[in-house]
Amino acid sequence: MPQGKVKFEEKTRDTLESALREHRELRGIVEDLRLFLGRERPAIGEKGYHTWAADLSGRLVHLHDKLFRHFRDEEQSGMLQDLGRLHPRANSQIGTLEAQHGEILGLLRETMTDTLSYSEGRSPANSRLRQRVNLLLEKADEHERAETELLQELLYSDLGEAG
Repeated sequence: MPQGKVKFEEKTRDTLESALREHRELRGIVEDLRLFLGRERPAIGEKGYHTWAADLSGRLVHLHDKLFRHFRDEEQSGMLQDLGRLHPRANSQIGTLEAQHGEILGLLRETMTDTLSYSEGRSPANSRLRQRVNLLLEKADEHERAETELLQELLYSDLGEAG
């Protein structure tokens, strides 16, 4: 195998493994949010509603920061493009996953805005805040699962071909 191809594959594999580690961290953040959502939400005007909403806002901001950085790193590292060149059969899946980055972040920002409205004592544009957050978490989970499966499949197929 040519020296350039080995370095290319090692770089891609290192980036892939880093992405998989980040996926584990993101799953922890999502699980924490789910546990938080299991607690009772006070109605606007009741004692504790502001604290609940502020706590949720902080958790959503943390998730947004981690997802934004994770997606940006995936896109800027060239990992997905490298994988597409190494495994052209995966290009369609890779394109779908990349498109989901903006969709997930957009839904997250909308949900953060509604959470802030709730914390100010105003009814959010979409009053089903808990359902929206759960939908967001479900979409993030589905994306992470599909991406992890694809990355592992491609990583293991590379290892199989190398051995």
